[in-house]
Amino acid sequence: MLKRLKYLTAVFAITVLLFQINRLVFLAYNHELAADCSGGELCMAILHGFKLDIITAGYLTVLPLIATIVSIWLRVGERGTRIWQRMMTYYYAIMVALVALIETADIGMFVEWQTRIDAQVTIYSPKEMMASVSLSNGIAALLYVAATTAVGVLLYRWVTRRWFEPKFEPKNRLFRSLKERQVRILSTCAMVLVAGVLFVVVRGGFTTATANISKAYFSPKMFLNQVAINPVFSFFSTLLKGDDFNEYNFYSDDEAIAIFAEAMRGEGGDDAISKRWLTTERPNVVMIIVEGMGRSISDATEDGKAVAPNINRLRSEGIWFEHFYASSFRTDRGTLAILSGFPSQPKMTLMSHINKATKLPGIADALRKEGYQTRFIYGGDANFANTRAYLYSTGFNEVADEREVNYGGHRSKWGSADDAVLNWASDAIIERMDGGKPTFDVILTLSSHEPFEVPYNRLKDEQFNAYAFTDEEIGSFVERMRESEHWDNTLIVIIPDHGCPYPNASTYSSAERHQIPMVWVGGAIKEPLNLEDHASQTDLAATLLSQLGIDHSDFIFSRDLASTAYSRFGYWTFNNGFGIIDSRGTTLYDHTGGMLMRNDDNDTLRLRNGKAMLQRTFMEIKAL
Repeated sequence: MLKRLKYLTAVFAITVLLFQINRLVFLAYNHELAADCSGGELCMAILHGFKLDIITAGYLTVLPLIATIVSIWLRVGERGTRIWQRMMTYYYAIMVALVALIETADIGMFVEWQTRIDAQVTIYSPKEMMASVSLSNGIAALLYVAATTAVGVLLYRWVTRRWFEPKFEPKNRLFRSLKERQVRILSTCAMVLVAGVLFVVVRGGFTTATANISKAYFSPKMFLNQVAINPVFSFFSTLLKGDDFNEYNFYSDDEAIAIFAEAMRGEGGDDAISKRWLTTERPNVVMIIVEGMGRSISDATEDGKAVAPNINRLRSEGIWFEHFYASSFRTDRGTLAILSGFPSQPKMTLMSHINKATKLPGIADALRKEGYQTRFIYGGDANFANTRAYLYSTGFNEVADEREVNYGGHRSKWGSADDAVLNWASDAIIERMDGGKPTFDVILTLSSHEPFEVPYNRLKDEQFNAYAFTDEEIGSFVERMRESEHWDNTLIVIIPDHGCPYPNASTYSSAERHQIPMVWVGGAIKEPLNLEDHASQTDLAATLLSQLGIDHSDFIFSRDLASTAYSRFGYWTFNNGFGIIDSRGTTLYDHTGGMLMRNDDNDTLRLRNGKAMLQRTFMEIKAL
């Protein structure tokens, strides 16, 4: 019996040890963020990390415990013992390899997502995930998985051979007076007690609150909380729990609706008027959704050279939105915010519930009903994250992706480079305009996505250079459109799908991480404007449709930015929280910890409006 207790204790301890080693690797990989924390703070993060490490180790010890209980009643010889030990070793090999894969993916994705891995990754195919990985990073990841698996298997194999013996142990002095059956019963009872202890461990203690990610939270510095989270627990807990549409109930439904309506209405009421920015109500509309170009990129320079000189040039001749914020940090969520005016969600993407996403209103659908020809253009595979189904369901007549069009030119892992796609798009759009019907074309770029492989070499920084390439091709596209006879009746909207933490390493929740440029250009623009009010990605739908004289009442989360009465704030969500900003300051709320991360001037109104916005979002999701 003592051998069996030693065996289970060793298995549990090795599992916790491997989690700690991975946490140190995580800190080393994110050393720039760790450098902003003191040694004491990092030690506290590691100590708090033990909570979820122990819980996760408890789950992974359940099968060895069951095997140990079964072994008490087995009558096997040496050969049978070796077979059982080999079976347990196979279990550990599979377990360690799976854990290593999750931990490695977590380390890689944290750089971009600024949050630990969870079930949201399952919406992407392996091909889509690998497209973001460079060859060197891929090799390093495989080596880390192999090394972690090898070390783990050797340790588990050693303790299994030393202490896991599925046969009756000879009587020792403690059980000398007992019969064999009595010893087995006592050993089983001891293991049942161990099972009870293990149950308390995996439950997270004796309190009413069961194990959850919030147990790792202890600091207002969110990076420290992220360090404390166990990625394996984060992944499987969210995978098994699924999406909870009732999680964000801050108010009664009636209260949430009332607060939301008041927040969106602004100060003009029924007397509000919408200013006219365009010379016509039926321009041809081209929307360029730029992959990941946050303001941290469009405002950046390298050795005095602007990363995005074309976007900055165009802002002076068009309508520029100075304080504009992305709804989230992912393309699939940004797409819904832009094309359907629907806010992102903290821990899920509506694209994973495609039966609901396809019921959203769409700019394309509203324009199609007014006689517009609608098309989505993308150099990669539009099937990513259920996008194709969403596009066709929300009003696009045509999806021109790499399956439908041979764009040619340079290719990255994501698809054809932006120069080839934008060259094709300008010709195809002008040709369609020649037909006389109004057109609506949306182009999603991809070259500024990892791994930043572009046929271009203007800047030394690899990431800056990829964005500069996209910026140059956007500039060339605009000039080709300017030279066409349709320029005076054309509106081009340039808007990113999400922001970027590079190069300032901004935190995943911050306003800086979500601020993006938006500019409208084209011959249909009445005069240049520089708009200083705060706004969100979701507001594009109502603003554009209002300029075209089209009803936008179905887009309940979208505000007309040309209206004299729209409420002036920006809103976004991050991993289980939200941010809201206005001219007075910023509020950041973390729902996991149930705490304010930031609240300038202790503004209760921003907090109230943000909570109502989040609750109203999920009320609408449930109703879809």
